[in-house]
Amino acid sequence: MALNVREQTPQSQPESLNDLRLRIDALDAELLRLIDERSALARDIAAAKTREGGDASASLLRPDREAMLLRKLTGKTRAAASDAAIVAIWRELISESLRIQGEGHDGLHLNFWAGEASANLLKWSRERFGAAPAEAGLAEPVQVIAAARDPRHIGILSLDARAGAWWARLLAEPSVRVICALPERTPERPRGFAIAALKPEPTGDDVSYWVSDSRLSEAGLTELLGQRGLAAEWLCSTGGMKLFGLSGFVQENDSRLDPKADKALGSLSGIIGTSPRI
Repeated sequence: MALNVREQTPQSQPESLNDLRLRIDALDAELLRLIDERSALARDIAAAKTREGGDASASLLRPDREAMLLRKLTGKTRAAASDAAIVAIWRELISESLRIQGEGHDGLHLNFWAGEASANLLKWSRERFGAAPAEAGLAEPVQVIAAARDPRHIGILSLDARAGAWWARLLAEPSVRVICALPERTPERPRGFAIAALKPEPTGDDVSYWVSDSRLSEAGLTELLGQRGLAAEWLCSTGGMKLFGLSGFVQENDSRLDPKADKALGSLSGIIGTSPRI
C-alpha cells in the first residue's frame, strides 16, 4: 500500500505546524502497520522453508541478497532521506526479520574477542547486524572462530595487530568464511571482519580476501597479483602472514592464485571469504 504524502505546490498555502505534525502522526501510524506486516512475513518465510525442504540448521544470513536489496533501495530517487538513513532502517528491519525466523532455533549471536571489543567494533557490528542478535565476549580469537562453526553464531574480530593473524586460521577452516567488512559503509580499508559458517555468493560488486605467507614484500606481492589480473590492496601483515583485498568475487579455486603454479605466491595461501560492497 503506497503512502499518500500530499505534495506542496507553489500556489498552495503553507501548512501550519500543527497540520504538519498531524501528517507525521498519520505517516507514523501507517509505517508501523507496514513494518509489522513485513515482520509478520518472517514467520511465513520460516514455514515456507520448512515445507520446501530447507535445512533448519543452515544459517539465516544472506549477505548477497541483503547487499543487492540495499543497493536497489539507495539507488531510488528520494526527496530527502539520506542513504545512511535508508541503510540503517533496513538493517534493523532485516535484523528483526531474522530474529523472528530464528525463533525456536536460538536466533543469532554475535561473538567478540573480549580483548578487542572496542566501542567502535561494537558500534560497527550493531550497524551491520542490527539490535536483535545476542552478544558475548570470548577470551581468545580462536574461540570466536570455533563458535562461528555453528550457523547461529557470527564472529566479530578486529584487524588490529593485537588480535594476531587470526584470519590466517580460516585457511584451515572448512566452512567459516569472512562474510563482510566492518565498518560496512566506508571508503577506507576495513578495520574488522564478520565471519560465519556461510559460503559467500557473488553480488556484482565484491571484495575477496586472500591470505599468504609469501616472502615477497607487500608491494612486490601486489605487483605480482596485478600481473595475474588481480587488483589487490594490502590490508595488514603480522606473524609472517599477509592479508590482501582483491577486487571482485574471486573463487577459492582460482588458478591465478594456485601456489603450485608460482612458489612466489607462498606455500600457505588462499581465499578466506568475500564482502559485498553497499
